[in-house]
Amino acid sequence: MLTLKATVVSGVGEGRLYVEKYKHVFVELLGGEPYPGTLNVVLEKCFYELLSAKEPIYIKPPAPGLGGAYAYKGWLSGVRVLLVKPVVTVHECRVGEVISTVPLRRLLGLEDGSTVEILIED
Repeated sequence: MLTLKATVVSGVGEGRLYVEKYKHVFVELLGGEPYPGTLNVVLEKCFYELLSAKEPIYIKPPAPGLGGAYAYKGWLSGVRVLLVKPVVTVHECRVGEVISTVPLRRLLGLEDGSTVEILIED
């Protein structure tokens, strides 16, 4: 497994919309209903640089006008997660979005500035 260190940050408030639009894919990858929102994290280096040795799961756009995304299965504090990087995003290259079946901020007591470790599966 690859361990990534990241800092929790606030997003722009659109994660809920995109989780719903790509829900069928997230259900399959997570093995359950995704929580309607994302946990935004800033990685130590650019997303693509850190994960260049790993083969991503490419998520196809579910409808015209939407973009694809790259995802990696992993774990955050014992919780199954997906680390996702949309192809089209307003965020810089170090920002990723974490999707799970539970509200990670509330469950783990996370706030902006909290440091987390994400274990990416081989």
